[in-house]
Amino acid sequence: MTVKKTKKTVTKFFETKRETFEEIQEASFQRSEKLLVDVLKEKVGTINYPFPPFVPIALAWIFIILFPLAFILDPSFTTSLDMSSRKIIGFYLPLLATALIFFINQKALVRSCIFKKHYVRYFIYNSFLLIALLLLREVALFLTDRSAGEGIAEFFSTYCFSTIKGHFSIRTVISFALMVSFVCVTSVFYNIILRQTLKAFLQREKKNVELQYELDFLKNQLSPHFLFNTLNNISALITIDPKRAEESMAKLSKLLRVMLYQTSDATITIKEDIDILQKYAELEKLRLDESYDLKFILNLEDENFQIAPLIAMPLVENAIKHSVNPDGKSFAHISITQAGNKITFETENSNYPRKAKSNAGGLGLATFKKRLDLLYTSRYTYETGVEGDIYRAKLEIITD
Repeated sequence: MTVKKTKKTVTKFFETKRETFEEIQEASFQRSEKLLVDVLKEKVGTINYPFPPFVPIALAWIFIILFPLAFILDPSFTTSLDMSSRKIIGFYLPLLATALIFFINQKALVRSCIFKKHYVRYFIYNSFLLIALLLLREVALFLTDRSAGEGIAEFFSTYCFSTIKGHFSIRTVISFALMVSFVCVTSVFYNIILRQTLKAFLQREKKNVELQYELDFLKNQLSPHFLFNTLNNISALITIDPKRAEESMAKLSKLLRVMLYQTSDATITIKEDIDILQKYAELEKLRLDESYDLKFILNLEDENFQIAPLIAMPLVENAIKHSVNPDGKSFAHISITQAGNKITFETENSNYPRKAKSNAGGLGLATFKKRLDLLYTSRYTYETGVEGDIYRAKLEIITD
């Protein structure tokens, strides 16, 4: 019973220490940063960091440890030096000690002490590290000088008080202390730089997620706005011309089916986008007089040119909506030109603007401008102007 209880206590102790160490390892970020990581993981799933934090350390220490081998394995070098096991161990011990101190500081002490302002505790821990490494150094050198029959007991009974005294001087302590200090400072700066790099990366990821959500929201706003306008047009036709209203509903159904499957992607081909614009224009034309002049002028270098879906829909909507003049000639000409990585949408229509309701107007254009800012920041120009009875709008986009 006592053995089982002891075993259980020991197991619990090591489990607690393991959890504590993992908690220290995970404390790479402040509370706000950890919350940011949790939010991003919830929204985008797995976060692909720019590089694993251990990669620079691993590469640096692989180079440091392997570099001396180039000299040790060189015959011209080894013949001029006494490359005994003691010499080799003495050559590598400072490197391995430095690597060990850096690893412990980088993984645990800097995060649990420096970042939490426990400076005295940090100094004490590194002092213990210094003493332990000095002791291990002497044990390793002792074992290389003694036969297999002599063990640790001989080390403490004789070696500690005679041999060590001969070469274990204050200079040794100072050199090790300076080495530990340098490694500690390097560890602190490395953690700070790594922290700031990952923080900047997470902030950029957060901004990308927010932009994507905003774009999705704006795209989802655009379709209801278009649907609202079209249904208003069809409802006006029902009492005037039921047959044309029925044709309009059939065309609307077909157009919505196309929009459902084609506009869910980030980009579509310019040919697909123009097809949607033309179908929409046909729907609008059903409620207009037969004399209405609606024309698409296309000049495409590449029909598979990629563009954000429905990006020019508000231009076409407004060109038709504000061109209807019951007392004169009405027209809307839409020109689309694509060459290289530039695409130009131009609309020209008879200027007969409607008075928008104060609480309902401008949604389409507001969404249009916001999407342009998000998708093509500093890579687009949008101009409008009135010349007599003609209204002109021009949108130029340069893609990546």
